[in-house]
Amino acid sequence: MTAIRSIATAASTLCIALACSTAQAQSVSFDLDALTVAPGETFSLNLMASGFTEAVLGGGFGLSFDPAVLRLDSVVIPASWEFAKSGGLIDNASGTLSDAYFATNSPLPGDVKLATLNFTALNVGQSLVTPLANTLQPFVEDGALEVTLPAYKFATVTVAVPEPGALALMLAGCLAMTHLRSRRS
Repeated sequence: MTAIRSIATAASTLCIALACSTAQAQSVSFDLDALTVAPGETFSLNLMASGFTEAVLGGGFGLSFDPAVLRLDSVVIPASWEFAKSGGLIDNASGTLSDAYFATNSPLPGDVKLATLNFTALNVGQSLVTPLANTLQPFVEDGALEVTLPAYKFATVTVAVPEPGALALMLAGCLAMTHLRSRRS
């Protein structure tokens, strides 16, 4: 009976440890989960690292998106990554970014901004913008003996034409304001 109790105690301790590690899991994700923009509109998404137990020394990422819906115009790595940084290689024909990386001599604690990605919405549709691991530049935490494997979370960008009803309402408001202004003059 004691052996069964010891096994049960070890199993429950393992479950609690796994639950805690899941709650503290490191992730790389965007500042927005979903965004709706109009065709031709430019917009930015910030890529963030969060949940790291130690300060981040550096790492890298790639990216995939639908090139029929979006165009990646630029990747800006913040100045806080002063040791080494690269916005990577943008391939808008295939909808990929490869080999973006960043590193610092002064580890950055807490939630950290990794990059600002600047896009243009091309056509009506929906695109997942998915960060990917960079195997050549894995994430490293200060004092860690091995690399960190964060979870990568995507954002959904919807490119839509504004509804005619919304445009009509906006036009009516503009006409009303023009009418009020002309009455005051």
